[in-house]
Amino acid sequence: MPTLSEQSLKFQGNALAIYHRFLARTVRWQIEGQANITKAKASGRPLLWLFWHEQLSIFVTYMQRFVGGDKFTIVTLGGDPRGDILSYFAIAMKATPYGVDMKGNPMEAGRHVLRVIEAMKAGKDSFLAPDGPDGPAFAPKAGAAFVARKAEAVIIPVGGFTRAGYPLPRWDKYLIPLPFARLHMVFGEPIFVKRRDNDEEVTERITAALTAVHRQARS
Repeated sequence: MPTLSEQSLKFQGNALAIYHRFLARTVRWQIEGQANITKAKASGRPLLWLFWHEQLSIFVTYMQRFVGGDKFTIVTLGGDPRGDILSYFAIAMKATPYGVDMKGNPMEAGRHVLRVIEAMKAGKDSFLAPDGPDGPAFAPKAGAAFVARKAEAVIIPVGGFTRAGYPLPRWDKYLIPLPFARLHMVFGEPIFVKRRDNDEEVTERITAALTAVHRQARS
């Protein structure tokens, strides 16, 4: 039987899902770079959507409206209440989450990452915020490049912004869109990653691409 704490975490995750479903039905869209999504899909490779952590809520709203959560398998933060909330959130949005706790059992964490990669090879999309979960903002970690390389994925750089949103007072200024806002989405040129690519070089390309779409979305 779930504990009171587990029930609270599940309630918060489900509440987030309800809010984002409402957002997806009410916001207005300004979308640039749709041809880049078409190009990435035409490759037949797994898709890895990347964005800075502040834009997670904006991307999930887009995902709910135009893609569908059931298309995604994702990595969440394991061993942390925030990660539990996001896992419940993902499940409520019909995505498949795998909690990765690198401070706990590294072997178990590695198996969960492998499951995400295997799911991508089998046809699922995934998304990541390379500067999460604790920052610093706009400084990507190597995990995104590793997942992209192992899955031989196509990275879609995502930029999103709205002036009708609330930035949380924390390290990433996490932006929560308000109902009936206008969301500006920008999708950059896809990055085709090969298994033998160098993680540092891929990370540099990710940084440049995300910086560009982030700036364009705010223009």
